[in-house]
Amino acid sequence: MRRELAFTTALAAMIALIFLSMPRRTFSQDNGQAVKQAYEAYVQAWKLKDVAALQKLISDEYMAVNFESKLSDKETEIATAKTDAEWISMSVDEIHTRVFGNTAIASGLLSAQGKRPDGTTFSAGVRFLAALVKHDGVWQLVATQSTPIKPAQHASN
Repeated sequence: MRRELAFTTALAAMIALIFLSMPRRTFSQDNGQAVKQAYEAYVQAWKLKDVAALQKLISDEYMAVNFESKLSDKETEIATAKTDAEWISMSVDEIHTRVFGNTAIASGLLSAQGKRPDGTTFSAGVRFLAALVKHDGVWQLVATQSTPIKPAQHASN
C-alpha cells in the first residue's frame, strides 16, 4: 500500500512539475488532437489485444497504477492486456489534453462492456490520467493511473 501511495504521489508531483516548469505560452492546442488520437489508439489496441500496437504506443519507460492500485510496467501491462476480459466495446467518452512541447497530459473517462468466460456481460467505467511523451514524432504513454467509477448510490426511503 505504501508503494502505491508513493508511486501515486510521485506521479502527481511529476505532473505538477510539468505544469509549473513550462511557460504558459508553450501550451499547444494543435498537438492536443494528436495526443487524443494516441490515447484512443491505446484504448482500441487494449480492447483488441493488439500487442504490436501496444508495443508502439507504450514507452519502454512506462509505469502505471491500475484500477486495483497495483503498480505495473510495460511488460506487465501488455501481459495483462493479453489475458484481460473479452471486451465487447471500449471507448473514450471524455478526454482533456494539455501539451507542453514533447510532453502531454491526458485525462478523461472510459466506458466498456465486457464478457466473462461464463458468457455473462458486465459494464465498467474508469477515470484516467496519463502522461505522454513524443519520441521520434510518435506520442507514447509513459505513465497512467486509473480509478474505477462506482455506480451512483441511490438513497432508499
